Amino acid sequence: MDKNQNENIILDGKFKNNLRIDYFDYLKILCSFCVILIHVCAEYTSKYNINSYKWKISYYYNGFSRFSVPNFFMISGALFLNRDLSFKKIVNKYIKRIYIHLLLWSIIYSLINIKLKKLNIKKKIFQIIKGHYHLWYLFSTMGLYIISPFFREIAKNKTLLESFLIIYFFFIFIIPNYIYLLSYYSKDTFNLLNYIYSNLTINNLSNKNFYFILGYYLYKKKEIKYEIKIIIYILGLMGLIFTTILSYNLAILKKKKINHFNSNYLNIFFTSISIFMFFKSNFDNNKINKEKKNIFQKISKFTFGIYLIHPLIIENIINKLHFHYLRINIILLIPMINTIIFLFSLIMVIILNKIPIIGKYLI
Repeated sequence: MDKNQNENIILDGKFKNNLRIDYFDYLKILCSFCVILIHVCAEYTSKYNINSYKWKISYYYNGFSRFSVPNFFMISGALFLNRDLSFKKIVNKYIKRIYIHLLLWSIIYSLINIKLKKLNIKKKIFQIIKGHYHLWYLFSTMGLYIISPFFREIAKNKTLLESFLIIYFFFIFIIPNYIYLLSYYSKDTFNLLNYIYSNLTINNLSNKNFYFILGYYLYKKKEIKYEIKIIIYILGLMGLIFTTILSYNLAILKKKKINHFNSNYLNIFFTSISIFMFFKSNFDNNKINKEKKNIFQKISKFTFGIYLIHPLIIENIINKLHFHYLRINIILLIPMINTIIFLFSLIMVIILNKIPIIGKYLI
């Protein structure tokens, strides 16, 4: 087995003893497709008026896809917290590798977009350090890996783990969402509660930490009652409806471009957890044909590379060839463009992966 393949636990979906979690493969492929969909839709939601048909449809597609990023953090948490790694190994093996990916791709994106006549060296260096817009995920992953030894200690104790998740859920989702809803009814009450909450140290808790640990918890949860699953699915569907239809109607009512796409919102949380549980319940190791498994495992292996490279396709092929303005109904056009980007990215990643040394550090 390829050493590089073993090292990249973001990508490979493997635990110790070569145990493969099949539903992670399928979920990662779907999430990769949806991350691209978010970026494709951004072209429409940023350029068109909220009353336009194109803005409406792209808004729906965008809202539908928002479960993808929380699920990536959940998958990473399930994979990483299941392994007993020393802090030294985490830094030397995993964080170092992610940093190399971040640096190399930041340089690539910076050089591709360079304009010699308007070149500002200082600005370009800052741009490389900051990274391309989508590379924020690598910064977040490095941060999670740094504090993962503390999370692993929490994960070892079921009572502590569940208490941690409850506290996080209360302070990241319940309180902020309640305060946010108050802004529609009483500005004074909203300002007061928001002032109090914003000055609590606990308000700095990150939803990324929550999803990271939640993924491990849900993976380890052996069985969930059928009735509980139905409730989770119903809440997930309600969350999806709010994210898309109701949120769109609110934007029209307010006459401005607003959304409820943030991972801190309850609607995104419920949709994300329901998707995770659906895949765990329906795409386990025994329910999928072996040939299909192999195909999806191979595609899943390259999802990390697809994530790294897909903006390159959007900015230098899709946008420059004006795919967005093809005379095709936008309901069909957006998934068509999305599929082209996904497949083109996959092909490029497969090619790069076959190049010695370069493939190792880029993909």
